[in-house]
Amino acid sequence: MASNSFRYRHLANTFRDSIQRGIWLAGDRLPSVREVMSEHNLSRSTVLHAYTLLEAEGLITARPQRGYFVTGPTAMPDAPLHRTPVSQPRLLSLEEVINDVMMQGAAFDLLPEQGQVDEAPLELEALHRCVGRALRQQKGLQHQYYDEPDGLPALRDILAQRLRKQGCHVNQDDVTITSGCQHALLLALMSCTRPGDVVAVESPGFFGSLQVLQQLGLQVVELPCDPLSGLDLDSLEQALRQWSIKAMVVTPTYATPTGSCMPADQRLRLIRMARQHSMVLIEDHIYGEMGLNASPPAPLFARDPDNVILCSSFSKSLSRDLRVGWVVNRKRHGEFSRLKRITTLANSRFIQQGLVDFIQNGDYDRHLRRYLQRLRHQRNGLAELLGNVFPGCSFTLPEGGLCLWLALPEHTDTMAIYATARQQGVVITPGAMFTTQPDLYRHYLRLSFAHPWNQHRRQALQTVARLVAGKHN
Repeated sequence: MASNSFRYRHLANTFRDSIQRGIWLAGDRLPSVREVMSEHNLSRSTVLHAYTLLEAEGLITARPQRGYFVTGPTAMPDAPLHRTPVSQPRLLSLEEVINDVMMQGAAFDLLPEQGQVDEAPLELEALHRCVGRALRQQKGLQHQYYDEPDGLPALRDILAQRLRKQGCHVNQDDVTITSGCQHALLLALMSCTRPGDVVAVESPGFFGSLQVLQQLGLQVVELPCDPLSGLDLDSLEQALRQWSIKAMVVTPTYATPTGSCMPADQRLRLIRMARQHSMVLIEDHIYGEMGLNASPPAPLFARDPDNVILCSSFSKSLSRDLRVGWVVNRKRHGEFSRLKRITTLANSRFIQQGLVDFIQNGDYDRHLRRYLQRLRHQRNGLAELLGNVFPGCSFTLPEGGLCLWLALPEHTDTMAIYATARQQGVVITPGAMFTTQPDLYRHYLRLSFAHPWNQHRRQALQTVARLVAGKHN
């Protein structure tokens, strides 16, 4: 008995070491039970015991009929995220570097100039054809009339269908088309808050949300997040006892910048807490279809369509240039329509019709399958690069989304490095962009794997490494 116990623990230790050293990356399939039995001359029960132990530790997961896979996000033992204190409510004053990053169009690319010469994926040619055909087929003087504020009914219906497949109770009359996800967040916040109200956000969190909150004159309470499981609900509970929090902006599925994904039990607890304290949940669901290893979990909205406002867009899954998003909540739908008339009036009818055709033809789902496969390859390639370029530094390895969170040596100030990197054509996204507290995350970087790691981007990453090391040549 003792011998069998030693064998399965020894086998588990061997696999665990390979995962932690990056030999096996998130999404990789482990050898089958039969293969391990043959290679190590072990019994079936010994191998199953080892895999069960690793599964209990959250390192691997079993998929029916497919085998065992590495679950992935690499823990960040030196990341102080879970120890970050809850901030006092404050009005925002964001640094100018955010505007500079956006002016370069480089929020997801270290080397924006390279993006001008990268080849577009072939499947996006179908999108261009659909949009072009919709433009050519406009009738008469249709181009001189605004689209209805809620958006094209056919597109709203398709979006409702896709949300129903994710477990949501929704129909087209609950959906309002917006000019991207940030516009959706704006409408959601305007519908449930007034200037001076307190709103909770994740820390680190999406800088676009912070900009919207600043513009609306809202006070912000930052709540710490675990780099793997997301929002610290004990901190939220503490904050709710201290302040009257009207709303919370949260990204439970592949949050930026860490890529964290909130477990099912924590999602349920968050929904219960929000109901108990009459706090509206504004769910940023922009990465909701972007699982790299498995199907993403159902959105919060699926559990509570009354108290959750869902916001999303095609910006991350398809094209940032479309500027088509949506905000969903049946009770607030009329208010969204009113606010949209004030803020943007209407969206492009022919772009919406082109999207309808693109989705109905099955082109969007084909695009997603190929795109997510590329992202998984690029994520793994970035993880390998970081192991070589920043040895000893820790980073998350998310199961979905577009980015990971790199912890550099604590003396590093990525805000100070930003200007020098820009002079060399490299645009970084410093950790300080993802908080309102000036001393937090200054030795962190958000890195995206949205683009292929060709020679030029590899050199850009090495440039960043030299600057981090204090070498400016």
